[in-house]
Parts: sequence; structure tokens; C-alpha cells
Amino acid sequence: MIFIDASVFLAKDNLSDVHHQKALAILEDVEKDKYGSALTSDYIFNEVVGVTCRKKSKEKAIELGRKILHSTSLLNINDHLLEKSWNLFIESGFNFSLVDCTIIIVNEILKIEFLATFDKEFKKIKEIQVVD
Repeated sequence: MIFIDASVFLAKDNLSDVHHQKALAILEDVEKDKYGSALTSDYIFNEVVGVTCRKKSKEKAIELGRKILHSTSLLNINDHLLEKSWNLFIESGFNFSLVDCTIIIVNEILKIEFLATFDKEFKKIKEIQVVD
């Protein structure tokens, strides 16, 4: 299984992004089931739609949001996951955002093997195999 971070969705949708070609390749591999099933979270979905709406347009955000919803399973961050993520955010020595902490906790609890992201901070977590 692979968890897909916002950075990959955003890079795929932005031709001028330095990671655009890598994002295309990663998501093509995901489509071919190279990593098993694909998962993202409602937090990531909200981040992608919000950034796209702010930087491009609402129409583009809707289009990208629909693509994500049709291609990727969406996990809702419940109270239990949020509490564990919040505690990690407070106690971690790393400089992760709360959303990043939700990714770490989801990967840990669901034993997800791969994380598609261009955020280099995740490479500091030994238990996470970053696909970039």
C-alpha cells in the first residue's frame, strides 16, 4: 500500500513544478498497482483542494479534487488518529506539521509500506519508505 502526500498531487497538476515529471511517473506506477492500493487522507485532500483554489481557481480545484476522489481511497482522520497525531506533533523532535504527523501515524497504524512525497523531512523516519 502507498500513501500519497499533497506534494505529489500538486506537482502532477503543475507543469512548472520541479517535481512534475517525477509526480507523473509515481502516479503512473500507482495506477499500475506497483505499490498496491493507494490511500490519502481527508486532510491531504483538503490541503490539495485549498492550495489549488488559492493558487489557480475554484474550477481547477474541483477538477483536481474529482480526480483524486476517483483514483485514490480517502481515509478520514478520526478522533483517535488526531489525538495520536497531536501528541506526536507536541513531542516530536522533528519539524513536522500536524498534517505531516497524521501521515506518520496513519502509516504506522495501517502498516503502510510506502509514502509518495517530495517532503524530504519524511526521510528522517526510518519506518517510512519514501517514494520520490
